[in-house]
Amino acid sequence: MNSAGYLLEVGSLQPSVPLGIKLKDVTVHFAQAPSDALFRGEFMDLQFNPFSIFRKNKTVYFNSRAYGGILDGRADFLSFDRINPPAGGRIHFQDIDVARCSPAVFPLIRGMTGRAKGSASYVLDNPANRISTGKMLLFLTGGSYPLPEPFLGVSRIEYDLGEVSAKWQNGTVTVEKFEFFGSRMKCSLQGDIQLAPRLEESRLNLKGVLEMSGNNNVKMNITVGGTLASPSFRYI
Repeated sequence: MNSAGYLLEVGSLQPSVPLGIKLKDVTVHFAQAPSDALFRGEFMDLQFNPFSIFRKNKTVYFNSRAYGGILDGRADFLSFDRINPPAGGRIHFQDIDVARCSPAVFPLIRGMTGRAKGSASYVLDNPANRISTGKMLLFLTGGSYPLPEPFLGVSRIEYDLGEVSAKWQNGTVTVEKFEFFGSRMKCSLQGDIQLAPRLEESRLNLKGVLEMSGNNNVKMNITVGGTLASPSFRYI
């Protein structure tokens, strides 16, 4: 794990039928930043697909409880000779507590609350250059998002429902839908994210409309720039 840039901590390990292992109290860190957790889970059950040994990619199925919810899916590896990031995979998740997820992995959710469910998948098209294609669908309920700076006296956007749909290819994430609805607001954005080697430095280029209701209804165009770690909002 260390040779691939990760540190793994496990409270206990035991066999899991038919062909797997079960890890409890699992934490995965970035080796260069041990204080940043890539993943924390109550348990993770890993099952090897024996038929995939004759295929190009070796498949491991996983089922885990983490962040108050459930995650399951599969990961495809080019080889088990060394621990490398998967060459492809798919994940389903439900009832995830967003506030407990690591902002080191998803910088844009820093300070965000709510529950999430959805799915994501990707395929590594060029292992040498780490070029991949993939897509994600995310649904959020009952939470809030902190604004970098107060706007019209509002420091947090409260929402009842949210939906995010995106796909990525050749280093660019295309945000097809980014919508949040609340009793006092509605926000809709589209655009792209230019991925950087350090994820938090990826550049944002999103545009859309923000509507706020109250004593005075407000509707304006909104532009989101900056980076994932430090987004900037401009209202027109």
